Amino acid sequence: MRRLATLAGLSLALLLCVGQVSARENTSSTQAAPSSFRGVATVTGVADGDTLYADIEGHSIRIRLAQIDAPEKAQAFGRRSQQSLRELVWKRQVLLWWKSLDRYGRPIAQVSMDGMDVNAEQVKRGFAWVFRRYSNDPALLELEAQAKSAGLGLWADPHPIAPWDWRANRGE
Repeated sequence: MRRLATLAGLSLALLLCVGQVSARENTSSTQAAPSSFRGVATVTGVADGDTLYADIEGHSIRIRLAQIDAPEKAQAFGRRSQQSLRELVWKRQVLLWWKSLDRYGRPIAQVSMDGMDVNAEQVKRGFAWVFRRYSNDPALLELEAQAKSAGLGLWADPHPIAPWDWRANRGE
């Protein structure tokens, strides 16, 4: 009987926590992104190696870096890729520009900071692939080849799996 009461209490506590999280998500200041933008923003968070949050005119916007695909967090080098992007841009002002949104409504943006192409820097450091489905930029491909030959970042893995292949094998 005591065990049943404990389980009931834990279930109630879990439901209350889930309700509080849902309420927070529904009242957050994240807003739909405009279909195009060029301007300065402050990076307020980094979701993974190719996605960040930026404050634009008082609203948090989730931004996807254009032309690159970083390892997923659960994938080898995923957390390190996220850390690399955080080291580059977190709490800093960046220049963002985009002309389109992805299927999830996220801007697909070029990001620069102090004249550095952040998207290219992730590839150069070995923490992102050139997303070949959306880019065949020779300069980015060269940076990827250099990182690979130097064994930087994810290229230290003898058999790295591209994130698009990893997602396909997981049914995502």
